[in-house]
Amino acid sequence: MKRVFVFDLDGTLIDSIEMINNCFNYTTKKFGLKPVEKEKFNYFLGDGPKILVEKSLNYLIERDNLDEAVINSKFSKIYDSYIEYYNGYDDKKTQLYPYIRESLDKLKEMGALVCVCTNKTLPAAEKILNNLFPKGYFDYVSALEDETKRKPNPFLLEKIVEDLDIKKEEIVYFGDTDTDIETCKNASVTSVGVEWGFREREELVESGADFVISDQRRIVDFYGELPKNIG
Repeated sequence: MKRVFVFDLDGTLIDSIEMINNCFNYTTKKFGLKPVEKEKFNYFLGDGPKILVEKSLNYLIERDNLDEAVINSKFSKIYDSYIEYYNGYDDKKTQLYPYIRESLDKLKEMGALVCVCTNKTLPAAEKILNNLFPKGYFDYVSALEDETKRKPNPFLLEKIVEDLDIKKEEIVYFGDTDTDIETCKNASVTSVGVEWGFREREELVESGADFVISDQRRIVDFYGELPKNIG
């Protein structure tokens, strides 16, 4: 019986592209670099802030024919500047995807545990969640503390299992990238790819998602026995 619902954050619960775009391109301007196109962050997100900055800078190096050694020598300063601005960013644009709050409320009414598993740091995750949900809404928030244990390493997901004293068979995990699907495989947990996030359906299918959904209202269908009419 599925009674523990675990959600990725960016691209699954929230549409955070605008925030990421604003924060990173504020940083690029500070260091005399040209901005990254907003749509590129669809492919840079999902593996934590350090990898986001790394991928974005590599893209700028290639696009603008920059000196790789010079950019890499500034990586720590650029990364620290991005994190500082991101953590202090007064975000008014990040919103939940449609029907997310209604679906989560219904799950809680049904008796499900509702959790978050994200490659964001805990302060960053809690700041966003506290803006969008009542404090303490989620039963558990598993967030990045150690870069070596970021998803797709199963550590963050297995931490939920251990700390809530639940069985993996009770979990269904929702995410929007191949990183999420691989995390579920590594943790032996049922995966549901969501089409409303940052990646295409094809990526989720090719990654081996157990299910793929395009409507947020279908989330509640996974409570109890797994649905048989969702591909």
